[in-house]
Amino acid sequence: MKIERIDEADSLPVPVTPYQKFIDVKLSTMKKYHNDSLEKETKKTEENLDELTRWIHDMKMPMTTMKLMIDDLDNKNRPAMEEEWLRLDATLNEMLYDKRLTNISNDLYIESVEIENVLSNTIRKLKTICIEKGIGFDMDLHVSHIETDLKWFSFMMDQIIGNSVKYSENSDIAISSYLREGWPVLEISDAGRGIRQEDIPRIFEAGFTSTSDHGDKGSTGMGMYLTKEAAGAMDIVIDVSSRYGEGTATMLTFPKKNEFQEVQTM
Repeated sequence: MKIERIDEADSLPVPVTPYQKFIDVKLSTMKKYHNDSLEKETKKTEENLDELTRWIHDMKMPMTTMKLMIDDLDNKNRPAMEEEWLRLDATLNEMLYDKRLTNISNDLYIESVEIENVLSNTIRKLKTICIEKGIGFDMDLHVSHIETDLKWFSFMMDQIIGNSVKYSENSDIAISSYLREGWPVLEISDAGRGIRQEDIPRIFEAGFTSTSDHGDKGSTGMGMYLTKEAAGAMDIVIDVSSRYGEGTATMLTFPKKNEFQEVQTM
């Protein structure tokens, strides 16, 4: 009567009486049915995830073609079309990385990553919107390389810098890297709309957008959630400070190189 889950049946004493043996057989039958059902559902879930991942990758091909066509445009509609393309591309990426998140421990490959290359790729994607909104970048990188996973770090930069661009106008975004007591730090600061104080504790919640700025129709609330989850898997600490109407600063503190990484990257 004390057991709460079917898998706890293995902890019961060896049956002695006929009734105990009868119960033991019943529990064994139920456990086998439970495990078979669980395995079947797990397999079905994995197949659905694989199918969704394939669909996302298939969507990337026409997305690439669309981007090339947009780049060839030379009219006033180009910035608006590119902004919609970026929104669609970001949504697909969020779906893809959301599925990768379930198995992130096997998805990570820690290597020496050049910060400037990743930042340049992110900024290049946002170039048209930045020109349209009068946004520039001021980079001061005293730490050039960090130990991290390239694709997940790139995704994190797309989310953080993308948000800075989205909520800024006619201002510069400052990006700096430095060592603080031996810990590599990357800081991204903007002079944009900022975040209300009551929202800051919730910005990393899945699906959370804003308690007050309900005009953010393009926000899914998943980007920063995935960023936080990926950071945790890579031992990166994220701190966000903001004043509404003045801007936001995001600070990422990376783990120090351990001896194994020292040998691996020599």
